[in-house]
Amino acid sequence: MKILYLILTTSFLLTYSAYSFSQCIADAGSDIHRCSRDSTVQLGGSPTAFGGSTPYTYEWSIDPIPTTSQAVPYVYASNMLNDTSIANPMFIYNGSFLKDSITLYLKITDNQGCQSFDTLKLTTSLFGEHLIYHDIWINDGDSVYLNEVPNISGGFGTSTYDWNPSYGLSDTSLALGFWASPDTSVTYTPTVTDSKGCSKTAGGPLYFIWINTVGLNDNKLKEVELFPNPTSDIINIKKEKSEIISKIELYTLSGKKINTFNNLENHIDISNYSKGVYTLKIYFDDYVSSQKIVKK
Repeated sequence: MKILYLILTTSFLLTYSAYSFSQCIADAGSDIHRCSRDSTVQLGGSPTAFGGSTPYTYEWSIDPIPTTSQAVPYVYASNMLNDTSIANPMFIYNGSFLKDSITLYLKITDNQGCQSFDTLKLTTSLFGEHLIYHDIWINDGDSVYLNEVPNISGGFGTSTYDWNPSYGLSDTSLALGFWASPDTSVTYTPTVTDSKGCSKTAGGPLYFIWINTVGLNDNKLKEVELFPNPTSDIINIKKEKSEIISKIELYTLSGKKINTFNNLENHIDISNYSKGVYTLKIYFDDYVSSQKIVKK
């Protein structure tokens, strides 16, 4: 009986010893990709440390990222994580110095001084936008070569483009360098999709293609003036005295009509609209004047 007890006790101690004094292991978790820089993600494994002797201490770090600020010359892990000393911190940084690929380093130390290291790569689709747009007037039946820098770009890896609508375009998959041959006024807006399948659509059209009526007196297009522009409330319309306004339409940059003014006055009130850029279409008997206005 004593022999059996001794065998069981020895077996238990050996098992406990092997578990307690096994090599500690760090697990930073799987690599992560974010489609948006505003996404908050959790780091670390499940569990982030095992083996060795508990409790563990955790230390997350990165290679410092240089900035252009003299006051804050580098961004550290403490700027990016809610806590660098816990097993599963949250990545919360969305600042302008964010890189599309960041390696995070994890060091764990167990209660006996055993240390283990692991890394995790966090990638982000960083899309860029600009506010430049282009008004282009063509005659009915003509074409125009579109070769301006898109107002949406970036992403992770190689990106592809898709222009909407596809109507009148010779190619919808190029960033630039294609023809447009619409027979009615139209706006074209790009969407970019990167190698991770993340997509971003520009905040408004890049191209506003306006179709002139054949035989239209082009000088008339230059006779209409809007002032003040920008404005916070009233837009005044300066025109030839002989010209009569039939209606006025207000559009968002995406081409959505948001109001029609039928008061036939030489001014409109936009004080109730949000700040931003709009398109104003002023209809006369034989032509339409389209101009951008800025609500401040």
